Amino acid sequence: MTQKTAAATPQDMLREAFQLFDQGKIHEAAKLAEALRQQAPNHPDVLHLMGLICLKSGNPQEAEKLIGLAISILPDKAFLRVNLANAFRQQGKSADARAAYNKAAALDPDFAGTYLNRGTLNAEEGEAEACIKDFEAFIRLTPHDPQGYLHLGQFQLAQGDFAEARATYEAGLEKRPDGPMLLLGLANSLERLGDLDGALHAAEKVLERMPDLPGALRIWSSVKRRQGSAAEARDRLERVSVGKLPPGGRRLIHGELAQVYDRLNEAADAFDHFVAQNDAAAEQLTESGIDKSSYMTQVTDLKEAFTSDWVRSWTQVKPGDLDPVAAPVFLVGFPRSGTTLLDQFLDAHSQIDVVEELPVLLPVRDAVKASGGYPEGLAALSVGKINELRRLYMSELEQAGCDISAKTVINKLPLNIIHVGLIARVFPEAKFILALRHPADAVLSCFMQDFQLNASMAHFLTLKDSAALYDAVMSLWGQYRDLLSLNVAEVRYENLIAEPKAALSEAMSLLELAWEEGQSDHVAHAQARGSIRTPSYGQVTQPLYDRAADRWRRYETHLDGILPRLAPFVGEFGYD
Repeated sequence: MTQKTAAATPQDMLREAFQLFDQGKIHEAAKLAEALRQQAPNHPDVLHLMGLICLKSGNPQEAEKLIGLAISILPDKAFLRVNLANAFRQQGKSADARAAYNKAAALDPDFAGTYLNRGTLNAEEGEAEACIKDFEAFIRLTPHDPQGYLHLGQFQLAQGDFAEARATYEAGLEKRPDGPMLLLGLANSLERLGDLDGALHAAEKVLERMPDLPGALRIWSSVKRRQGSAAEARDRLERVSVGKLPPGGRRLIHGELAQVYDRLNEAADAFDHFVAQNDAAAEQLTESGIDKSSYMTQVTDLKEAFTSDWVRSWTQVKPGDLDPVAAPVFLVGFPRSGTTLLDQFLDAHSQIDVVEELPVLLPVRDAVKASGGYPEGLAALSVGKINELRRLYMSELEQAGCDISAKTVINKLPLNIIHVGLIARVFPEAKFILALRHPADAVLSCFMQDFQLNASMAHFLTLKDSAALYDAVMSLWGQYRDLLSLNVAEVRYENLIAEPKAALSEAMSLLELAWEEGQSDHVAHAQARGSIRTPSYGQVTQPLYDRAADRWRRYETHLDGILPRLAPFVGEFGYD
């Protein structure tokens, strides 16, 4: 961030250098700064400016050094501490960054920049309460600056707090009525809340000022497509000069065009755009430094560890020695197997609370890893340690807002399927609801979906990698079922969209609950719920449809290379 200089100076060169920096003319600013340093090598403003230039140019190590020198001359300036913290953060030195932000807040509690930047660090580290508090402090100190509303709203969207995000953007628009990015955020939150008319109106207001803004076009097209005007969306998006956009913009436009063509049953054009969407995402993946191989390694390590001899070597634990708890329930499956739709039908029951896409199991895994390695440490777990892990999981559920004493709590995170061995070791009484879908449809849908990238989702950028991950994950599931005594109910996506009550009968029996008529209207429940975190939010707020069942047949010519790999699972799960 750019802030006021440490001491007022009349020097024209310094003023011009900061102006160039503010305009994004980094090279010109750097030349002036170098000339200034020749004249005044220890001037704190010059050192600070050079540090900012290094920070902007991707050299945070040198920025740390230069801003540190400026601080040694002017130790009481909060804005210097904030930019030093930013240099630390870019290097991954989170503890040092936090200490520097805290020092800045202590030096000058009214310097707003501290809270915007520290809030960003808190967002990156998942410190939700602290993040919100910091962004709200920035807004309180600078109520007419849109950045606070934008940062807070974006964080709330990421958390699935769509109603709160809408309120944040509306508050920002009261101060800045024509702020296009605030309007875009409002459109995003309204779309996620199912207010399609409101989202369309907000997106159109943005597009009046910025006709080719990819984010606004994506929302506009998504609403038009969901309202039955896919051809209109296609015609507008095809006029966009996609090749001139950066990777993020290309990804949005190609992804939406792919969905539009799929809706229009033009599979060849749709597939080309899905490929282009994922190619753009792959460029961003390279820039992000995400190592997708780490996830496949984790799955492979679990497959190699879970053998019959190893499981027999586990220390024996008597069920009566374990702390009594309500049997935990886990909704698992390969991504895009209908888990979000299934979630809506289950959560509509008055006695069921579905925890949607929260990593509440990971602290248990990490505790095992810390005490003896994972999965190796599972073998030697004592009764006392298992009870400790059971209490840890229940505590995580309570912190997520679940009333574990009053309702049946279902942990819905599809890829918890790779940790079924951990779950069964800690909770021998656990119940599993397995979401199944034709393997070719599941893999194709993952390839088509524009997921937020992480080490697991990065496998879905090509069909080959998608099929390889399906093979690894579902083979591991097969091992778990062969080796462990699992209590499982299966729900097939194809049956769920045809006859929901019948499709769910096995799952409801497993849960020892009777079907309720309120479960019949999944759309009303999804709309009332208002905070569907997954990419399927647009589908589950519509009446049931069957166009996604057997979709793979329309794309069969593109799937030739992966169908042989999926064939064993097609047979195993009883598909044609």
